[in-house]
Amino acid sequence: MSNSGELSGGRLIKLNGPASLPVACVLAHKISRLYGAVGVFDTKLGKYVIAITHDPEYNLGELVD
Repeated sequence: MSNSGELSGGRLIKLNGPASLPVACVLAHKISRLYGAVGVFDTKLGKYVIAITHDPEYNLGELVD
């Protein structure tokens, strides 16, 4: 997707959907190079949890809509 331009990068990407833990970790790692922060959806909280951040606007563990 990054080669086709679908993932061009930015401040925040939100990941949502079923995946095994190993697959989710690989995706988050690869995507973290393109985005300032990676949020992962938590169904129990109904929000995204910032799991990776290099952007001072987002704090690790912060909840976002």
